[in-house]
Amino acid sequence: MRRSAWVATPDPAAAPTEELPAPEQPAARHPGASAVTGGPAAARRPRVVAPLLALAAIVGVCTAAAPTSGAEGRWGGFAATSAGPSRSTAAEVQRLQEVRALLDARAAALLRRDRAGWLAGVDPAARTLRAQQAAVFTNIAAVPLAGWRYEIEPERGPAGPAGPAADRWTVQVTLRYALRAVDPAPTSRPLLLTFGRRGGRWLLAADSAVGADGSRTWRGPWEHGRLVVRRGRHSLVLAHPANAGRLAAFAAGVDAAVPRVRQVIGGPWPGRVAVVIPDDQQEMSQLVGERLALGKIAAVAVADSVDPSTGQASGQRVVVNPANLDRLGSLGRGVVLRHEVTHVATRGFTGAGTPIWLVEGLADWVGYRDSGLPARLVGDELRGQLRSRRWPGRLPTVADFRGDSPRLSVAYEEAWSACRLIAARAGPAGLVRLYRAVGTAADPAAAVDAQLRRTVGLTYPQFVAEWRRTVRADFG
Repeated sequence: MRRSAWVATPDPAAAPTEELPAPEQPAARHPGASAVTGGPAAARRPRVVAPLLALAAIVGVCTAAAPTSGAEGRWGGFAATSAGPSRSTAAEVQRLQEVRALLDARAAALLRRDRAGWLAGVDPAARTLRAQQAAVFTNIAAVPLAGWRYEIEPERGPAGPAGPAADRWTVQVTLRYALRAVDPAPTSRPLLLTFGRRGGRWLLAADSAVGADGSRTWRGPWEHGRLVVRRGRHSLVLAHPANAGRLAAFAAGVDAAVPRVRQVIGGPWPGRVAVVIPDDQQEMSQLVGERLALGKIAAVAVADSVDPSTGQASGQRVVVNPANLDRLGSLGRGVVLRHEVTHVATRGFTGAGTPIWLVEGLADWVGYRDSGLPARLVGDELRGQLRSRRWPGRLPTVADFRGDSPRLSVAYEEAWSACRLIAARAGPAGLVRLYRAVGTAADPAAAVDAQLRRTVGLTYPQFVAEWRRTVRADFG
């Protein structure tokens, strides 16, 4: 997962240095790429940017699966998985077929809004689960679904008894669903479901099992309450009734952001963005990953996977942090959404080895472009570090963008200023060409140097030296 943030904390530990870093090497933990809008610092900002203060807009890519092939990226790829190992007994094969038929029936019932059919596959004795599933049916009613399917994956190994005589069976299931007019391909989410045999039938008995690896069932926003929806020209915003009043502003923000991002990034990409506004931190954690520290986050962008043959991403969502909603005014919301939409637009050609300063810097540069904020205000943390002689003078690395990094705020400003320099020398089109070439290169580290030579006429070391000089001249 890649993350980015807005934070107003200067780095007390950093010391001035003139060391020239080598181009960032591909990070092993980059399953995909994404980025965020950097943000002004709090203490030294005038009132005009008060809504932006102390915010962290973090964009990440959560890959629930490896990059898919073209077949898996379409609804036609929803073929049932194999019946399991070739040594499966007849009873095991029959169980698999019955459970698969049960899941198919539930999916069809949900899509045709058949409440009785949806609940027919739930064990009547599992009263809590049955009540939860009835609530899910109600909560999801307003969501425009283009598809909803389950794939059962017994070959990955059950998390519970699986013998032919067992009356309970826990197995991994993949939920594949798509939002109408938003998802060009279905997104995948993992479920760990327990089925019980009752009256000669297999029925859904629980969804609360924990796998041997700590895996759990993914909880969608419809499991946290009824959803209300706002559709715009380029947007689909989902929230619970408590935040219904925010739908229009976020839909308008995305509708304004998409054309501005497209003007810079170009195409092709679908140009429609789904935004989810959770009610609380627990819900947000379940949507974006429980290991992500949320205190400084304004928004998180998540995605499922990218089809390498088409560059098409699935499951892209922008999740807004409810804890910081009231601190995100119209100016900050516009910057954040342009930043996030940039990640959506570029995800298909952002490689695992694309340097994070380039990923986050491009998104920040687009986010702040035409915002009306002067550069010296956007680079306020840089200015503070230069004045205190604590600026390390290097491009930020993955470690600098960790949610708990004391350099988080200045890292975004460093990345933004580096891309700002490229755009000043080569224009917006040149910056995007460099980004695309590096993101699709077999050797991203080598491509950085080659593309800098081609785009701005500088080697990587020369570019870093020029960037240092420009930062000191502009923000010192």
